[in-house]
Amino acid sequence: MWKRVAAAVGSSLITVVVCALAASQPQVLTIAADKAQPFVAELLSRMMAHRKWQDSALREYQAHRLFHASNNRFNIDSILEVETTYHAPAILKSTVLREEGSSFIREHVFEKILSAESELSNKDTADVIPDNYLFTLIGSDACEGRRCWHLALKPRRPDKYLVNGDVWLDAEDYAVCHVHGIPSKHVSLWISHAEVDWRYRRVNAGIWLTDKIESSSDVRLVGQVLMQIRADYNNVGVSSVAKAF
Repeated sequence: MWKRVAAAVGSSLITVVVCALAASQPQVLTIAADKAQPFVAELLSRMMAHRKWQDSALREYQAHRLFHASNNRFNIDSILEVETTYHAPAILKSTVLREEGSSFIREHVFEKILSAESELSNKDTADVIPDNYLFTLIGSDACEGRRCWHLALKPRRPDKYLVNGDVWLDAEDYAVCHVHGIPSKHVSLWISHAEVDWRYRRVNAGIWLTDKIESSSDVRLVGQVLMQIRADYNNVGVSSVAKAF
């Protein structure tokens, strides 16, 4: 799922997370109530078609990721630098290049993220798809200068990897370009509140991969932990697969 995890890597981060949602510039949208759900169904059909196409087209990539987390209460922070490679259909490997700062954060934040990525790599139980979520149209929006559709997300079941929140779909590719939310299930006794924000970018011929994840969680006895993950991609290999959407 890392081609989905790179397109949905934030799914594994709810054990540690939160982020400030960047404001977008709304556009006026008027759709009659009786036409809203059929319109949502069409959007989701196109979203799933894009997902299927990307799963077929994306062959490989290298992702250089920089993790940073901090806690002001104890004035600690930590950095983790990771090189992640993906080869179709589902071979994902992450190698730690550098680690600095708090060992507590590395052990209780970064290692949990990498472990969750491995756990979810061949599953779709955390993905933004109709099997996992109910979707409701909110309206049209602007996402990093591109037109997008804004929908509310409601998990079909309580799960620490699913969020109550919002998703934005690119209006041209119908790819997920932004997700924001809070866990639908209490993460642990140690975390009283968490939020997470995923941003994606179009890297090659309509392929969308994770650009940035920002998160925050309130950890008992520790306080607020802020985290950011940024990704840069190289050698993104895309095969010639016709789009059907």
